[in-house]
Amino acid sequence: MGFPDPQFTWLASRLPPHPAWLLPVVAGAGFAAAVAAVAAHHGWIGGGLLLLALLAGGLGQAATVLSLGLLALPFGFGLDDPARAPAAMFLMFSLSVYTVLRGRRPNVSPVIWLVAVGLLIACILPDRFSLLAYLVGITCFVAAGQGVARRLQGRIAP
Repeated sequence: MGFPDPQFTWLASRLPPHPAWLLPVVAGAGFAAAVAAVAAHHGWIGGGLLLLALLAGGLGQAATVLSLGLLALPFGFGLDDPARAPAAMFLMFSLSVYTVLRGRRPNVSPVIWLVAVGLLIACILPDRFSLLAYLVGITCFVAAGQGVARRLQGRIAP
């Protein structure tokens, strides 16, 4: 389990009874609203909505919703300023590669949380988005490569 997972598990156990689909839906709606806010030049509002989506996704332990939502947010930055589009596409591609190669693991990985923090900082400081996108994208590629290497090591007999 990654760092915030035990805290989210503890918080989720204290929530009132609710349907299982509620938190992932709230997270998805929060991500969609964050993308719209960022694309409309409202980075601070997008950051607040991103926090809401991360909280709901973390409480619902919806790793897939978090990954997909974080994939959409760079698109909003690309719409906000077309000069950021190459960095946004690089981040989207690297996160896609990481998500596909990671497989269907139930918990949210530390790399996903790193992407979330990077995008949250980008919402607060939108002029630094390109630098953050390239740094976080490279981290996603490195983590994906390490996962592939670990799997290959397990298949090769010494």
